[in-house]
Order: sequence, then structure tokens, then C-alpha cells
Amino acid sequence: MIREMRFVVSVPDQVSAYAVAEKLAERGHLLVAVREVPIDPLESRFAGWWRAHSLAVDPPYEGPLEVSPAEKKAVAAIAQKYGGQVNSACGQFPDKAIERFSREGLAHKLDRTEADRIRAEVVGGQTAAVPSLPAPPGLKCGGFRRPAADLRAAAEVVPFEGRTFDGVGDLIAAIANDAFPQGSVVPAAPGAVPRLAALAGNDGVSDFHRAMTLMVLFQMSTAGRRRLAYQADAPEDGGAETPAETATRAAVAAVLPGLAVGRSELAEFLLAGLSAAMREAGAGMPAGLERIAGRYAGTARITVVNLIRAVADGAEEPLRTATAAVVAALPEVIDGLQSTKATVEGRALDTLDTVLQWELDNARLSKLGTVFGPR
Repeated sequence: MIREMRFVVSVPDQVSAYAVAEKLAERGHLLVAVREVPIDPLESRFAGWWRAHSLAVDPPYEGPLEVSPAEKKAVAAIAQKYGGQVNSACGQFPDKAIERFSREGLAHKLDRTEADRIRAEVVGGQTAAVPSLPAPPGLKCGGFRRPAADLRAAAEVVPFEGRTFDGVGDLIAAIANDAFPQGSVVPAAPGAVPRLAALAGNDGVSDFHRAMTLMVLFQMSTAGRRRLAYQADAPEDGGAETPAETATRAAVAAVLPGLAVGRSELAEFLLAGLSAAMREAGAGMPAGLERIAGRYAGTARITVVNLIRAVADGAEEPLRTATAAVVAALPEVIDGLQSTKATVEGRALDTLDTVLQWELDNARLSKLGTVFGPR
């Protein structure tokens, strides 16, 4: 597979943006452009800032389609050096990406051959981190039911007359897209929480889809705290949750006590993470967490169990220790590039979100018949 990676580095001024562009070109990024952040009410906190936009194409590799953790870490280090932050994405159609890359403010354009040579040297010189513990097998989860049967069960608790879905996964995605578009909590989010909770607690819905719903609830209820963590290097935007984020968190706290999710290890694990993140709900830890801790003792998963326990407790030093242990045990999953300005809890929740999503992805691919290890 050949992947292209797109980076956007936001920094406080034009001089810093051009300095970042130079560093990216030195890493073999094929195209780099520098532009002022456009005037946009949604990005008012970035008023006066500048951005370096870049496109890098890596040599052929085997593995999942994701931004290279090593490149992400390198670009994040460049961004932090100049007081900024970075966003990234990737795809597997480099020729189209090159064609579509905006040339406005183009600062560097490398010859493809030269860029390939530099990237080969950069990638070849990267040393993969060695995990501190062996990777665990996937969490146990029941198989998928037939989509029609799944949807009939879902319709008993979440009516969706007039809309057509291919399966419960599409239904959950539609609810999440309306209330939580692109990971941002909107005013409609609190109203979606009871519907998601009803799906999570429905015995007629496939185990994986119940777990998927718990993941959405976790992300919605922690969105504000995680946003403040990964935007800690951005211009000051008040440093607090938005009213919609606070209301969504309260809505999840209201439905969490007594939420039953079946006997799937995957769902029990995600429920434990959600309960820990929402300790104000007083739901406590599901009994399944201790069974999972015993079953997977000596593997990287025990570090995640300890992180869940630390999040539930809330004390800062255990949170620091547990977060660092997860980064060391799962270096290909967690990049550990959080801002030092972020709160300890925010960094822990951001780490927990990443690893819970990884667990969900592993289970999904396992159920599709793919042998899938850490990534």
C-alpha cells in the first residue's frame, strides 16, 4: 500500500508558519503551502494565526491505513517548537491528493523523485518503539445477527419510521452524525443520549452494536474535556466545556446507573471506561472489569484496566502513571503527543478514548474474519 498523509500545522504568526514549512520540506513533504487562517466564526480563536499545509507520500508498506505514528510525532514536535498544534489525515490515492492540493501560498514543491528519496531515508531511519508488554488477543464479543433481525429489535426502543438503514450500525452512525457531527457536540446531543442508551441496553441487538453505542456515549460525554486537552496549545478559547458539552455529560450521567449491556467482554470493558469517565454518575465499576483483569494479566490490556481504575479515582499522580504505562505498552496505538498544558485528566481521557476505539476496531475486524493485531 502507498499512502499520502496530509498535515495542517497552525502557528501564531507568518514567520513561524514559513519556518514550519521549511522543516516539513526537509522531511520530504512533497507540497507545502502557507496561508493565513481565514476569517471564520467557527475558528475565531485562531484569528491572526497562520497555517502550513503539507502533503507527504510514503514508500510502499504493509499495515493499516493510518497516519504514520512516527511522522505524526515528528510533525507534532515541529508544531510545538513554534507554539502551535497539528491536525492530520491520510488516504491511499496519492495522485488524486497531489492533484487536489491547493497551490495557494505554495512555499515548497519537491520533485517527486527527490521527495521519494528523502521519505525513504526518513522512514528507514525511524526506529519502532518496543512495547513494554505483549499484545493481548481481542476481547470476546458475540457474533453479528442478521441485519433485519437487528433492526427489528432496535426499532422496539428507537423508532425510525420513514428512514431506511442497512443495519443497526448505520442507525447508530446516523444518530451520532446528527448529535455529534465530526466529534463535535451540538445542541441536539443531549436529546440523543436516551436513544443511544436504549440501544445499548437492548438484548435483541448484536453485542458489537451495543458496544459501538457505548463508545459513542463515551466520546460524547468526554468530548469537552478531551477537546480542551488536545486544543491546549491553541489560542485561549475560555478553557471550559461549552453548554452543549456540559448538558450532554449530564444526560449521560442520568442514564448510566443501571445500564445493562449483556455479557460481552467488549461491552463490559467499554462500560467500565464510560463509568470511570462519568464517576459523578455514581454507577461504579461493572464486575466484568475484574474478570477481564484476571484473564489478561501480563498483557498490555492490564495497563488499560489500570488507566480505567485511575480515571474512576481521579487522583492526578495515579492518572499520570497509568497514562504513561499505556503509552509504553501500546506505542503503535498511542502516540503520547499530548500537550504539557493539558490537564492530567484530559490527557488520560484522550488516551482512554484512543485505546477503547482500538479495542472496538479489533473486535469488529475479528468478527469479519480478519486476524488483527496491534496497530
